[in-house]
Amino acid sequence: MVINDPLVIGNVVLCSLVVIRLSFFRKKGATHRTWASWLAYLLILAYATVPLRFMFDHYTSTHWAAFAINAIICVAVYRTGGNVAKLFSALRHSQ
Repeated sequence: MVINDPLVIGNVVLCSLVVIRLSFFRKKGATHRTWASWLAYLLILAYATVPLRFMFDHYTSTHWAAFAINAIICVAVYRTGGNVAKLFSALRHSQ
């Protein structure tokens, strides 16, 4: 395992936090959106590969740009409470 690179450790922690928050999202009276649940599922699968590869010693390096993007996404996921539909509501065109 690469335990002497703080960028790798930080990226693993960020990806783990995203996976945990998305996995434990509970909607409180919100309507079910199929596209959002599938998107959350795909995001969990994508972000879970980083900690899993790290545990099996296949994740050896990361780039600072990937770390920065993952930090931004992690903050956005926690600010919306893990609601993927709220993450992408800003991208919708409102008329």
